[in-house]
Amino acid sequence: MGLTKRLILISLLISCILQTKAQQYTPEKIDNILTATFQLADRNKALRIGLDTYNTSENLGYYLGKAKSLKVIINAYLGLGEQQKALESADKLLELANSENDDYHSVQALIAKALAYSYLGFFEKANETSKSAESLCKQVKDNDEFYSSMGQIYAGRSEIMNLQYLPPENTIKTDLKSVEYYSKIKDVKKRNGWLAIQYSSVGYTYIDLDKHTEALYYSRKAYLLAKAENDSINQAFGLYGIGNTYLEMKQNDSSIYYYKQALPIFEKAQDIYRLQYIYDDLATIYERLEEDKLYGYYSKKSKELYDVIRKKEKAETDNISKNIIDIEKTSWYKSLALIIAGVVVFFAVKMYFIMKYFKRFRTERQKRVKTKINLIAKEKELDNLESKVNDSFAELLELAKSNDSSFLSRFKEVYPDFYHKLNMTYPDMTTGQLRFCALLKLNFSTKEIAHCTHISVRSVEMKKSRLRKQLNIASDIDLNNWMINF
Repeated sequence: MGLTKRLILISLLISCILQTKAQQYTPEKIDNILTATFQLADRNKALRIGLDTYNTSENLGYYLGKAKSLKVIINAYLGLGEQQKALESADKLLELANSENDDYHSVQALIAKALAYSYLGFFEKANETSKSAESLCKQVKDNDEFYSSMGQIYAGRSEIMNLQYLPPENTIKTDLKSVEYYSKIKDVKKRNGWLAIQYSSVGYTYIDLDKHTEALYYSRKAYLLAKAENDSINQAFGLYGIGNTYLEMKQNDSSIYYYKQALPIFEKAQDIYRLQYIYDDLATIYERLEEDKLYGYYSKKSKELYDVIRKKEKAETDNISKNIIDIEKTSWYKSLALIIAGVVVFFAVKMYFIMKYFKRFRTERQKRVKTKINLIAKEKELDNLESKVNDSFAELLELAKSNDSSFLSRFKEVYPDFYHKLNMTYPDMTTGQLRFCALLKLNFSTKEIAHCTHISVRSVEMKKSRLRKQLNIASDIDLNNWMINF
């Protein structure tokens, strides 16, 4: 048998297998499978199901099955921290939904894109995409789909604000607006599912506001609602919120209990972000309790995950940055001909006036030359000043960035007055807190402190929050400026 005939037979065999598999499914069965998938803790399993139902729906010619499958795939990628793949799948859903004039699934794709952009740090792009989602959402006709989409849009904006470390007083308003939309959903199961997710988010924001009673209330509501719906992953988010609240209240045993209830669910889900937070918080608790072995164990696990996350985010950020630039370039080239034509017309019309006021422009040019000369002179002065920067200050920065053990000793020598005043005013401060204050005095950002001390950004924010309470510094005062002016 020739090679061509063999290939034809193999193709026919594969086609028959796919058709047989597709015949085992009906649109109703696909819908039921996908509905159950949203509550799975195992994101990899959810991903496999989503990919399988997408292919089956494609063979059946079932559009909604493909769209819903893509939603499952996107959610799985977001949960697994695969933001680039989430963006690619969201683009695929957007293209598919637009071809079917399906406003609801187009909105869902935009909501997912906004979240992925925010997780990668592209906050301007995230907000821009969120606004596009809200604008398009006005065309969604089904009430439940409209309210659930608006709830997701405001929940997403709350997440963007959290990731930018904006004041929680603003974030809570957005959180509660999301709850308001979700509460209007008529389908009880869908309403409870969305509210369980959002109650956890509200609880986290109340932790940032130091309102522990409210934080516990909403985290418990989230847990109980998710439990009633047999939704394990959202039970874990509720348990995490309770554990985190008890951590802030310094009720160590309760915090450990709830964190360890949530831990196996997040491990099954392979939620590396939430796992890193829990490992880091458990390390903090065991450090308080002076249990060195457990502190070392969880600190190591937190550091390992932090390195994985950092490496993954860097690779994805680089790729997405290139994609955004390529898209903007393409758009720019398309508009180039119109821009050139406009410029030519503009100069043709203005030529008469340019000639008339030539002398005036010449005078202005001479002024600009003088200004440029002055700027060059000032730049030289700045260069001279920079060359005279104290060598000891540069050395101090290097010690801080490398997390050198001699950093604090050297800091005392460079800033003796600051160190003495801080010690005299707040004699109960530990060596670790003094070191943290020293980094703030040197104007290190939250991310820089996290990088050089090998802890998460969230842990740094928690340390800042505790320091504010200890030193009685208001939340609207910048900690770095306070230390610099102290």
